[in-house]
Amino acid sequence: MLLRDPVHGLISFSGQTARLVTRLLDCAEVQRLRRIRALGLAALAFPGGEHSRFAHAVGAAHVMQRYLDRVRTLAQELPPHDRIDDHWAHVALAAALLHDLGHGPLSHTFEAVLPGAPRHEVWTSRILLDPDTQVHRVLAELDPTAPALVERLIHGQGPIGHLARAVSGTFDVDRCDYLMRDSYMTGVRYGLLDVDWLLASLRLYVPAESTSARLAVDGEKGLTAVEGFFLARLYMYRQVYLHKAARAAEMMIRALFRRLCELGPEPGTPPVLEDLLRGRDVDVHRYLRLDDHALAEALAAYTRSADPVLRDLADGLVCRRLFKTLRLGPDADSAVAEARLAEVLAGDGVAPAYLGAIDRVEIDAYTDDEALMVLRSGGRVQRLLDASPLLRGLARERFVHHRAVFPPALRARVSHALADMT
Repeated sequence: MLLRDPVHGLISFSGQTARLVTRLLDCAEVQRLRRIRALGLAALAFPGGEHSRFAHAVGAAHVMQRYLDRVRTLAQELPPHDRIDDHWAHVALAAALLHDLGHGPLSHTFEAVLPGAPRHEVWTSRILLDPDTQVHRVLAELDPTAPALVERLIHGQGPIGHLARAVSGTFDVDRCDYLMRDSYMTGVRYGLLDVDWLLASLRLYVPAESTSARLAVDGEKGLTAVEGFFLARLYMYRQVYLHKAARAAEMMIRALFRRLCELGPEPGTPPVLEDLLRGRDVDVHRYLRLDDHALAEALAAYTRSADPVLRDLADGLVCRRLFKTLRLGPDADSAVAEARLAEVLAGDGVAPAYLGAIDRVEIDAYTDDEALMVLRSGGRVQRLLDASPLLRGLARERFVHHRAVFPPALRARVSHALADMT
């Protein structure tokens, strides 16, 4: 199997690995990921950010394959139980490829607008463990225990610790692909990673107090690449994932779903979405009918709704007439800002109050993780925090995204009401 990819170039799988990957890619549950945008509503701010979860899944599997190739060269440094045979290599590739199966429409946005519903990780587990799904059957043919092994590995659990961390950890194949892919597709140059150098400098070591191997990077040459990884992650949050237009659109769709809950059954709502809105149980096969296309059809129907609030919200999302935002100071009191915004909404006769919101997100620039260390000459091991003055400085910083979000017609009044908080 040979695939062309804008991020990684040529992606190839061969032998039994190609057969497994091909069969998994052909599964309906994986093909559905073509209809789930990886960046959700961020495409409203970045026109190129239309890439799918499917492309990301293939990219993550490719990075995993490269990780496995690197680990094979380090096999003599590992105790036998930490070496990766063909069976575990296939399980790891499947986990990397299938880790996002449970995402709903618009990816993480869907979880934000349905906070009481199961998260995508829960749905991923349900899909993998359901004997009636195609991915389960393909994995079970590999090994009857494979569906459960893949499911656990996706959650960062398994008998080979370093492999579990490579699937789900601070520094994993998922992040290595999505930072590069999101950066490339949005045209933002902050998420570029030197994956070649990262992998070349990757080492595994066994701590004196343990019998299991852990990840490390080789001295100074690997440290710079790791620093770049954490900087890229921070910059992508600041420039892309928390972009004001994308966040405004998310607040609008959150308000739209809230309105749907208030109105009751609305023409155009997919039955499975109606059940989720009402907190009813939904089985795997009904959930899998939800994708971006189904939500887009529903939004189109809502633009013709008899309810003016629902109609205006849907029309704003479809035609990109988004709510406005006002930057607030990082130390501004969110509760006070929310109360003032509510007064403006009430005074203008705008109903309901949730058409305005205070959006506050805090991001630690760097959080120390002892699962990844720096290996010095002579076998000496250091924490990243001790080895890198840059990461030590980042560990003291916290980025605060703090904005008021509101309908465009209220811009002047909101600006006046919150003038001392900006």
